[in-house]
Amino acid sequence: MLSKRVAAFLLVGALGVTACEESFGPEGNASQEDRDEILTLLDESGFFADEFGVDGAYDNAQLAALALAPAAEMAEVVAPRVWGRRRGFPVRRLITVDVDPQAGIATVSKELFFEGRFLLDITRDEQLNLTQKPLEEKLVQYATFRRRPVEEADAQGRRWQLVNVSPAEWMMTAEDKRTVNITKVQVWVNEELKAEIVDPSEMLDVDSRIPRLHPEDLVTVKAWVDNSLDNDNVPDTFVFLHLFHATPSSRAWVRLPMEQVTTDVDSYYVRSWYVRHTGRARMAVDAIDAETFTTETEDDYRANIWGVPYRIIPVEAAP
Repeated sequence: MLSKRVAAFLLVGALGVTACEESFGPEGNASQEDRDEILTLLDESGFFADEFGVDGAYDNAQLAALALAPAAEMAEVVAPRVWGRRRGFPVRRLITVDVDPQAGIATVSKELFFEGRFLLDITRDEQLNLTQKPLEEKLVQYATFRRRPVEEADAQGRRWQLVNVSPAEWMMTAEDKRTVNITKVQVWVNEELKAEIVDPSEMLDVDSRIPRLHPEDLVTVKAWVDNSLDNDNVPDTFVFLHLFHATPSSRAWVRLPMEQVTTDVDSYYVRSWYVRHTGRARMAVDAIDAETFTTETEDDYRANIWGVPYRIIPVEAAP
């Protein structure tokens, strides 16, 4: 018999998304040569991917007990073990690359539109009963490059250098559905604040403002979230943290539930993790309206996701 996790992957593959990709562009005034070089460097950076996490619904089997135990007794709404997204290819892709030849600066703006499916099984039994509901989101992100002198070109002869990149933000395409909003994210490393994001369009200096981590560092992520949709759900919002370098055995995406903490001053969500591997990626804070998990097929998916870039380097390589 197939496990629930394996069956989820197979069924999700059968569901699929049939939307066709449309690329409107190239946009901006960059030459095709500059555009190709810049987009290749962005792809290699690890900070500018279209996606995060596992594609499709899946069961975080190792974390399911941790995710469900606290909520089962305290909350009216419980996030199911098996859920996920299937965005498919963007139905619209707008990537603008503008070059200021006098300043030697290139700016990049990316806006991708997805028409996918949110997948979940809310039956809470041993059978896989996966259903789907509409998911219409867009991804927005920005980057800045500086053109180096010829003598400073890299080994491939490329002269553009990434100097700033923004966090990535996935938001509802329709403005009236943007009822869940992340308002602030903090990244603490070994109990020291390393990054605070209050605007996902804010440009982060690649050398000084992107968190630099080392294997075995303890990273704590805090997120502040507003939810203006009053459905009387308890809790009204679920927040998860998607990570790529947190499992001891291999580099793989995991999804961890974040815990809500309420103080006399405010309320926020928090989760800590240990760095296990070197590399570059984004940690994604994923806030989802609880109503999403109460119905099988209704058009009630509401979410906001911020992807914060980071780099992990060996301790001996640190300056």
